[in-house]
Amino acid sequence: MSVNTMTFEQAGAFLTALYEEATGQKPTIQITNTADYVSVGTTLLQGGLDPVVNGLVQLLDKTIFAMRVYNKKFEDIIMDERLYGAVTQKVNFIDNDLDASDERLPLTDGTSLDPWKIKKPKVVTEMFYGNTVYQDSITIWRDQLNAALRNADEGARFFAAVMTNIDNRHKQIEEAEARACLINFITAKSIADAPNYINVLQEYYNETGVTLTPANMFAPANYTEFTRWLAGYMQTLVDKMAERSLKYHMNITGKELMRFTDGANLRKYISANVLNNITAVAQSVTYNADKISNIAAGANKVTFWQNIEDPYKVSATPSYLDVSTGNVATAQSAATVENLIGVLFDRDALGIVKRSTWSGASPFNPRTGTYNVYWHWTQQMFNSFTENFVVLYAGTVTP
Repeated sequence: MSVNTMTFEQAGAFLTALYEEATGQKPTIQITNTADYVSVGTTLLQGGLDPVVNGLVQLLDKTIFAMRVYNKKFEDIIMDERLYGAVTQKVNFIDNDLDASDERLPLTDGTSLDPWKIKKPKVVTEMFYGNTVYQDSITIWRDQLNAALRNADEGARFFAAVMTNIDNRHKQIEEAEARACLINFITAKSIADAPNYINVLQEYYNETGVTLTPANMFAPANYTEFTRWLAGYMQTLVDKMAERSLKYHMNITGKELMRFTDGANLRKYISANVLNNITAVAQSVTYNADKISNIAAGANKVTFWQNIEDPYKVSATPSYLDVSTGNVATAQSAATVENLIGVLFDRDALGIVKRSTWSGASPFNPRTGTYNVYWHWTQQMFNSFTENFVVLYAGTVTP
C-alpha cells in the first residue's frame, strides 16, 4: 500500500470543501459514506471540470493531509511573512555617551542652565534588497479527476499524491534558499570579520598547548578530551553572546552597536559529526551528562552545508558589510571554508521570507485531456551583519 494515502474521512472532508469552492455554496450532502462521496463527486462533475480544477488548486494550497511529507531543514531561517515580510530596512540605535552631571556645578547669579539641550539619538539604518521569483507547475489529467471524484479510494490517493509532490518540492526549494543564506554569511565572515571566524583547534592549542589537526581531532587518543573541551568552549561562547557588548558582530566604523543574544533568540547549527560526538561523549563518559550536552540542547544538526559529497565545506563569492563605509561589498573571488564545526547566531541575523504566493489553473486542453496548474511565489533573503553571528571551524594551528 502506498504511504501517500488519506483516510475516507479526510477524502470526504476534502471533497466537501472542494464542492464549496467550485459551487460557491454549502453542500446539501454531508459525506458520511462512499455513496455520499460519489453523489457529491457526480454533482461536481455536472457543474463542469474547470470550476472543479480551480477549486482544487486553491484547496491544495490550504489543506494539510496526514501523509508522509518532507520536513525541511533550516526551519529557523525561514521566517513568517507576517512578522518579517516587511523587513526591507532595519533601524539600529547606537549608545550615546553619558552627560556630564550638572548637579554639582557652581551656580552663578544672573545665569541659567538650559534644560532643553538637544541630544539626538544615533541611528544606523540597514537596507535589504533583492528577491527570487519561482514558478512550479503540475499537469492533471481529466481521467484522473473523474476517478478521484467518483471513487473514494481513488480520490484519497489522488489528492494525497498531488499534495505530497507539490508540498515536498516547495519545501526543498525553501531549504536550498536557507542553505544559500547561511553560506553567504559564513563565507563573508571568513573574509570580513576575523574575530568572529574562529579556528577551534587554534583556541584548543592556546588553552592546552596540544596541537591537533582536522584529521586527528576525533582520533581515539584525542576524542574524549577534545570533544569535552569543544562542548565547553561553545557553551562559553553562548554565555558571552548573551552579554550586551560590541563583540560577535560587525560594526560600522564610528557607529558601533551594542548587541546581545539571549537563549530565546539564539540559533545553533552544528555539523552532524560534531554534534553526534558531543552527544556520545556526554552519554558515555560523563556522570553529569546534562552539563556537557547544554550546547547540544536545541541545536540543529547539519548533515551537509552545501554539498552532500563534501558535507562540512562551503564555497561562495559572498556579499557583506563594508564596515568602513556601511555599504554592501562583494568579494573579488570565492571564499572557501572547510571543516565547519558550526555557527551560533541571533535569530535576526538572517532569514528568508516566502511572499506574493498565488496559484491558478489553465483552461482544459481538449487535445491532451489535461489541465496545467501553476504556483508562483517570491522569496526574499536577508543577511544582517550587525547582528551576532559566530563561525567555528577546524583549521591549521600556528604555535
